[in-house]
Amino acid sequence: MANLFFIGDSMIEFFDWQRRFSTHRVVNLGRSGETTSELLARLPGILRLQPPPDWLLLMIGTNDVCMENFSFPAVHAQIITACRQQLPTTIITVNSLLPLLLPYLSRDVVPRLNDILREQSVQQGGHFLDGYAALTDSAGLPLPHVLADDGVHLEEHGYQLWADEVEKQLQVSYVS
Repeated sequence: MANLFFIGDSMIEFFDWQRRFSTHRVVNLGRSGETTSELLARLPGILRLQPPPDWLLLMIGTNDVCMENFSFPAVHAQIITACRQQLPTTIITVNSLLPLLLPYLSRDVVPRLNDILREQSVQQGGHFLDGYAALTDSAGLPLPHVLADDGVHLEEHGYQLWADEVEKQLQVSYVS
């Protein structure tokens, strides 16, 4: 049984990760509305939790994008660095931003930001999970029944598709 930490915003908080990964000990550290700066501020408390995680999924940045803070990857990199320093034996997986359908958001913004997050993850020795690709079609549009009416949160079908990708990544990056 592995210790799994899921850290991030409402995208993490609103899913029952323990039910999905019932053979592991899961700690859901998602917080609705949280930005990268807010997560960085609460990170010291998270990193002191015992037992430390064997595997950590970081999914943060959605609220930054919704508030048009496109410079958040600098703070995101600090979060990865802090995790790497405090949890040197933990396998860290950075999750991409998931699809967003907001009237003021150009369709190329999320893919461009995901490229930055991917690069940061690789540079810091982490893994990258492209949940965006799993939830969109070849034109970059969300698959049917993935997003809720708000264009941000996931419907149950979206969570199932994403959780399938998380499970694949967990199997690749962590052999239990």
